[in-house]
Amino acid sequence: MLKIAILGLGEGRSTMSAAIESSKLELVKICDRNEELCKQRAKEFDFHSYTTNYDDLLNDTSIDIIAIYTPDHLHAQHVKQALLHGKHVVCTKPFIDDLSDAKELLELSKSTGKKVFIGQSSRFFEPAKRQRADYEAGLIGDLITIEAQYHADHRWFLKKEWSLLQSFKWLYGGLSHPVDFIR
Repeated sequence: MLKIAILGLGEGRSTMSAAIESSKLELVKICDRNEELCKQRAKEFDFHSYTTNYDDLLNDTSIDIIAIYTPDHLHAQHVKQALLHGKHVVCTKPFIDDLSDAKELLELSKSTGKKVFIGQSSRFFEPAKRQRADYEAGLIGDLITIEAQYHADHRWFLKKEWSLLQSFKWLYGGLSHPVDFIR
């Protein structure tokens, strides 16, 4: 049984729920800099092992995996820290928001032997899986051009203070879904 911790309890809520119900993972600790959110999740899930300090997750040798659900511009830094502390990583999309970080993180994953999984859940939705299977089976025909749309009501997202900062890049945060589908 792998032991997992979650960093970022806004977006990380669904992973917390899944980890608690999993027969393959044991949720060890949750972390968010907002202590009120930690208390809210602790009460909601009756899971009271939380911290507001990421170092507590990094330095806990019992933790195998850190799931990262922090603001996009922090992903590269948080992934790097987890790898340097010998943890596997699950990171919500986008993995990074600056390609200059890619090579270092990929090399670090390779040199530490720790895996990094990017949670791009839309590709696992049934309609996307069926369309991909039809394409691979030749049922759709040759690919000549692609048009994709992604429509979502992001008003809930704009309530996050960091979504309005200049460091947030909508290209990675929102457009990653149709781009991933096309890929």
